[in-house]
Amino acid sequence: MVRMANQQHHFLQTNTAWSDYTGIASEELFADGWAAVHADDQQEVIDQLAVCLLQQAPFTIEYRLKARQGGYRWVRDTGIPHYTDQGICEGFVIVTTDIHAAKLAQHETFMQAQALDHVSDVIISTDLQFRVTVFNKAAEELYGIGAAHIMGRPIRDFIDHQYPECTREEALQVLYLKDSWKGLCFFDRPDGKRIFMDCSLAFIKDREGKRIGIAGIHRDITGQRKAEADRYRQEQLLILEKKVLEMNAQPGITLKTIADYFLEGIEGFFPGMLCSIITVDPDDGRLNHLSAPSIPTEFTGLIRKLKPGPSVGSCGTAIYRKQMVITTDIYTDPLWDGHHFLADNFKLRSCWSLPIINAQGEVLATIAAYHRVVKSPSEEELSLLERIRNLLRIIIENKFAEARIRASHERYLLVTRVTNDVVWDWDIVNDDNMHWGDGFYNLFGYRPALIRKTAGFWESCIHPDDRGRVVKELDAFITNNKARTWEDEYRFRKANGEYALVHDRGFLIFDHEGRITRMVGSMQDITEKRELERQLLKQELDKQIMVAQAVVNAQEKERADIGKDLHDNVNQILTTAKLYLEMVKHNDPTGAHLINRCSDSIAEAINEIRTISRSLVPASIGDLGLVVSIQDLVDNINATRQLKMEFECQGDVDATVQEKTKLMLFRIIQEQVNNVLKHAAATEAVISLNVGTTDIDLSVSDNGRGFEPEKVKVKKGVGLSNIASRVQLFNGSFQIQTAPEKGCTIYINVPL
Repeated sequence: MVRMANQQHHFLQTNTAWSDYTGIASEELFADGWAAVHADDQQEVIDQLAVCLLQQAPFTIEYRLKARQGGYRWVRDTGIPHYTDQGICEGFVIVTTDIHAAKLAQHETFMQAQALDHVSDVIISTDLQFRVTVFNKAAEELYGIGAAHIMGRPIRDFIDHQYPECTREEALQVLYLKDSWKGLCFFDRPDGKRIFMDCSLAFIKDREGKRIGIAGIHRDITGQRKAEADRYRQEQLLILEKKVLEMNAQPGITLKTIADYFLEGIEGFFPGMLCSIITVDPDDGRLNHLSAPSIPTEFTGLIRKLKPGPSVGSCGTAIYRKQMVITTDIYTDPLWDGHHFLADNFKLRSCWSLPIINAQGEVLATIAAYHRVVKSPSEEELSLLERIRNLLRIIIENKFAEARIRASHERYLLVTRVTNDVVWDWDIVNDDNMHWGDGFYNLFGYRPALIRKTAGFWESCIHPDDRGRVVKELDAFITNNKARTWEDEYRFRKANGEYALVHDRGFLIFDHEGRITRMVGSMQDITEKRELERQLLKQELDKQIMVAQAVVNAQEKERADIGKDLHDNVNQILTTAKLYLEMVKHNDPTGAHLINRCSDSIAEAINEIRTISRSLVPASIGDLGLVVSIQDLVDNINATRQLKMEFECQGDVDATVQEKTKLMLFRIIQEQVNNVLKHAAATEAVISLNVGTTDIDLSVSDNGRGFEPEKVKVKKGVGLSNIASRVQLFNGSFQIQTAPEKGCTIYINVPL
């Protein structure tokens, strides 16, 4: 329904839909447009409309309007300013929409919500855009959210339900398909407690069956799930500890990497917990974060400036006292006096810190657990932190001992690991310090006093064609430092100017803060090894060629034997039979007609056998020559009138080309002609043979349907693979030029 009003609230124009709906003629509307509005709503509508018209801005107003069928129905007016060509607002175009059914459903929902406050189960409903419409008292208590705060707003802005047995999208898909869904869900409260619930969802529908919202009933089953959750947590903790110990046993993995992995796993068991490990710098005695995967680096940077003391937060005090320190509320604990700004900036409210002490009574580090809410540790949480502390003590002591041993015996261990290799040690922090083992001078012929012991010297010795690639890949390895080792092969210049092919391998060394300090590795001269591999490969290829040649020779011999048998035996037998039949014909005139037919059939069989023999016996090429054999093949094809074929030849083929090459070329022509007859549907074809001083060029082209080469390669029986194999055997090249409906041409080039 559409109507138009000016800024004095006078109605100027309506459409027929408005009059049909209200039963009020346009003249009556112009005289008193407010008579159709419910008396209780008139003044409110006039006041709201006056403000909107004054602001000359779009507006929306809901009220009850008199309807033709009797009574009043809820409608919504949406007004849009209407401007003249001069930009002057002369009134509003107002669209009226019937919202009576939705308004009644909303009222019913409100009344139902009042009754649901006395239900013990959590009951929540939303509209189809997931905006909350019902949030009963039980929901307020469980989620800690007031109904007035969440009503009308998207539920996901306040509550993030998780579904352990399916995804959120799968649950909604079942709901939309079946109008209901039941299953398990959980959510994590701000205090870190995980609440498990049985959940039932169903669509809310109006009287006409139209979906207008979603209702959910949630029953708290956290107590039932606790034993199962505890058992699962213990199993996952054992898996995590096993993985951490495996990482600790692997060389090259830093303490920081292990600690980050361990703390991330622990935080996954206790939502809301933020873990960190703090050590004391042996040089200046200040606190230093070894690991804090979920705490901002700005916070850890500020901690770096502090020293342990009797009232330096929880961690500094725990290290100073060598005792566990529990701060339930950072804002009220005197240990945090002077350090509250740390908690304020990063919204930290509680901190529990346990020192990690070795067998000598020295504090190695402290493990801390932060929360963003006031919180005291449970027995389970204290037990877990104690368990973490014991495992970390083992790992840290092991890593510290490993570092001391590595510092005193590193080069000795490296030499024993890379016997017969060139050992090198690169100080990445100081690029002017690169140590070469004795094997470097023995293998490459350099004299120690005449070379610069820098990474720049090593780079200058790399072959120019390899240098850019090697340096780029090494820089990427150091920058990413994700892989355990770096390996590469390149040419390295020796003292005499020759280049040796080397295999280089190295790995990074980190300090206790996780910074890269050095890279150590070894080089091995693999020039002879690669040459031997090349020779072995060549031998293998030669062997394959010999095998292929033997196969081809065997095939040709077999064909020759078949041709000989057909020519010498079967042909003679059939000829004799023909003579016998001719004799009978002369002696018995009564059977002349039948015998004539037999004689003709036998003659035809003889001609067919001769044709087969000619194509199978290689000797025909030696006797007749390649050119004559090809011409004979062309004549036979033309005689069938299936295809018009031409043969072009340049050069003295029979005098220049060897017999095996002639046979190979003839078989290729036979193969391709057979392909054309079977598959091309061509009317014309041309064979071109050209013999030069160094090579032979052969082409076979047709005007047939053509094909897509990539598709034909995977088919069997086409013969192209056979042609390619024969050409490869003679070190030739083979190309195909074709496309659908464009014909096909094959090009063969074979060296003489």
